[in-house]
Amino acid sequence: MKIKYKKIHPAAKTPEYKTAGAAAFDLSIVEDIDIPPHGLAKARTGLVIATPPGHALILAARSSAAAKFGIMLANGIGVVDSDYCGPEDEILISLFNLRNETAHLKAGDRIAQALIVPIVKGEMEAVDFIAAKNRGGFGSTGHQ
Repeated sequence: MKIKYKKIHPAAKTPEYKTAGAAAFDLSIVEDIDIPPHGLAKARTGLVIATPPGHALILAARSSAAAKFGIMLANGIGVVDSDYCGPEDEILISLFNLRNETAHLKAGDRIAQALIVPIVKGEMEAVDFIAAKNRGGFGSTGHQ
C-alpha cells in the first residue's frame, strides 16, 4: 500500500519504518519547543499525510517519549481520519509535559509514531434490550 505524503516545512523528515518488523513509522518535529511543567503544546511535523480511504492514521507516543522527554500525547492517542488530507492539513501532535520542569524538545526529535489501520464501520441500531451479562468493568474480574 502506498502512503502519499507532502513535506510542507523544510525541516520535515521523511516518514519511514525503522525496522522490517515495525508496525508504525516515526514522526519527528520540525521546530524546537519548550513545554512548561504540566503544560500543553502542539508540535508540528511539517507533513501532510494522505491516509488511504477505508483506513485511519493512529498517532501514539514512542516508548521513549516519557522516559527521555517526560511527555505523552495529550489525548492518549490521536485518530486522523482519511478525509483530513487537504494541502495544508499538517499532522500536529498534541503533547503534555508530565514533569515539574520545562520539557525542551529539539527540531528532529522523534516523539510519536503513526500506524495505518483499516476501519470497519458498523451500522448503528437502537434496541430496547442487550442480551448479555453485566460484566462490571474497571478491574471487576479481579474481585470475586
